[in-house]
Amino acid sequence: MVVACAVSPRRLLASATGTPFATTHWSVIAACALDPSDEAAAEEALTQLCRDYWAPLYSFVRRRGHGPHDAQDLIQGFFAHLLSKRIYAEADPTRGRFRTFLLAVLKHYLSDVYERERAAKRGGGAQNVLLLDAELEQAEAAFSAQLSSRAPADEERAFEWSWAQSLTQRALEQLADEYEGAKARIYTALLPFLRGGIGLPSQEQVADELGLPQATLRSLLFRLRGRYRELLRAEVARTVAAEADIDEELRYLGRVLVAAP
Repeated sequence: MVVACAVSPRRLLASATGTPFATTHWSVIAACALDPSDEAAAEEALTQLCRDYWAPLYSFVRRRGHGPHDAQDLIQGFFAHLLSKRIYAEADPTRGRFRTFLLAVLKHYLSDVYERERAAKRGGGAQNVLLLDAELEQAEAAFSAQLSSRAPADEERAFEWSWAQSLTQRALEQLADEYEGAKARIYTALLPFLRGGIGLPSQEQVADELGLPQATLRSLLFRLRGRYRELLRAEVARTVAAEADIDEELRYLGRVLVAAP
């Protein structure tokens, strides 16, 4: 007997389209696991979820010595395996983070499943799912950036670091969209203060470049930082099982980002 979920995959998609943070990764998994009757909607919802995890998992595979094309094939195959076998239904929010579950499944796939599936593919076509060329290029660019960054050497710590980077990047991309047009120059000038690091310009320098009083610049920066925190919090909220977990996850990701390699 199929147990109906309170929120179907179709309703999840409609909600996610209308309200960006109305659903979480765990609610998508629960809906698709408990109510598989709408296969098309479930596949679409899960594919969108997989996009969130593509880049850190891709970087993990690249760190294991696979070239870009092999890594793309491996991750494509992994997600096809995850969806077709409904392995996502085995994830349990009480047993840890979903990304940790995905990484464990990926390791098993790399060591045991992939060779068998590659042999099977020689005898017939296999469905290629998920990403656009631009998204593949972004994943490779993110990995290349890690090689010249402070990413940890340990592969599991590096995976967590890559995941944290992906979350912050998505928040920054949304923020950039909000500052399109006439405000784009302000966003570009203030972005270094959001990213942090060494060699930052002084606020006085940026105020002069923008032709603004320093008090106005400080006010703009205060609002920009506040909006960024809101967007990052919303991104994190999508990944946790309960609202009570958001603050702890934010603190954890902060520790991951600042930890020395």
